[in-house]
Amino acid sequence: MRELFLDYIMPFLVLSGLLGGLVYLACSHALYTYLKENYSDALPPRLELYMHDAEAMGGFLDGIRYAAKTGNWKRIESNTWRRLFICNHALGYFVVFCCAALCAAFLFWPKS
Repeated sequence: MRELFLDYIMPFLVLSGLLGGLVYLACSHALYTYLKENYSDALPPRLELYMHDAEAMGGFLDGIRYAAKTGNWKRIESNTWRRLFICNHALGYFVVFCCAALCAAFLFWPKS
């Protein structure tokens, strides 16, 4: 069982976490740009006091999270962008699961 985890499961979790995270960032930025250009009221109001350039510091991730939490993304008329939003949301959960599983594997690793 230990060899199975070390040879197959752990590399899968590491690569899924890293590559999935990069794909998630790229899709989130594309969705944020689309929402900013077409549905700017679906994004949160900018807090100039705390962040001078939200897009440069990863603030687009908070914008996507805000649109998902409030349900404003459901107003998107294009099926392609709606499906991308749903897939991006699922990909985010998958990346979090991979990272949590990797951390849990080392927390509960049996001592030999």
